[in-house]
Amino acid sequence: MKQALQERFADFLGLFDPDTAAELDLEAGVTFRNAEMFTDFPQGALLVPDIVAEVRTLAGVPRLIIIHVEVQREREQEDFARRMWRYYIALLQPEDKPIIPTALLFYMADEGVAWEMYEDTLFGHTIVTFRYLQISLARLASHAEEYLETGNVLAAALAGIMGRARHGAVRAQLYYRCLQRLMDAERAGEVNRATVELLGDVVETYLIIGADDRAALRRQVEAEGGDIMALEATELTWRSRVDLDVTVRTRREGIRKAVEVRFGRVSPEVDAGIGETETEEELNALFERALRAQTENDVLHPTR
Repeated sequence: MKQALQERFADFLGLFDPDTAAELDLEAGVTFRNAEMFTDFPQGALLVPDIVAEVRTLAGVPRLIIIHVEVQREREQEDFARRMWRYYIALLQPEDKPIIPTALLFYMADEGVAWEMYEDTLFGHTIVTFRYLQISLARLASHAEEYLETGNVLAAALAGIMGRARHGAVRAQLYYRCLQRLMDAERAGEVNRATVELLGDVVETYLIIGADDRAALRRQVEAEGGDIMALEATELTWRSRVDLDVTVRTRREGIRKAVEVRFGRVSPEVDAGIGETETEEELNALFERALRAQTENDVLHPTR
């Protein structure tokens, strides 16, 4: 999930915090820090934030700000709001850059998208007031189709999480719509295959459908006089893509192994060339050349 958010970070902000997104130079790029660990004083425990992004502002003199996104799949016993505050302090201390703290919850909260507040009090006095943006995907379940209609590609993956408490026909229908949206996005050139695979994995992880769900949807579609073949075509197309992707990855590894056995290594140039080869036919030809090549260079540039 974290990788999907990083891949489509501008989409994420556009969906849930469009006002902030409008203030940021997202087209210039977002820098993601590697996993950082901070000591939580005075307990001494380690804090490891999920996503720490740096991006420049648009208005006035551009300045670098931090967007922290914490992904929380399950409700926990400790005070989550307090933990968000501790993250804020840990991120603020080293560099003193402005921070927008955001929590992405998979479970139910009071509101779908809202600014939550943490207060630290003593003797009836409020010492600290801290706010962070909180998004509850479970609370947004009834709006999953609305998010799909936004045209935002990341919404197809997040809608799958929103609908994971559904059952029967409505669950299966959302599953098919999410996958179809991703395939349509690839055909339209909005995203590449790697991104479709990444987002599709999110859907298939959190919106698993069983035989009962499919059967319920089939009965509903047939009762309404709809086209059940269209739904089956969606899943067959998706499954064939998954199978082909597995085949291609396996073939690439076989070619790399053949090159390594022949020449004792796989150079960065040859490795990149193998990775850029897409079709089974091209990969088969590459494998044959790897077996016959006199030099490693001949694998990509065969001599006549």
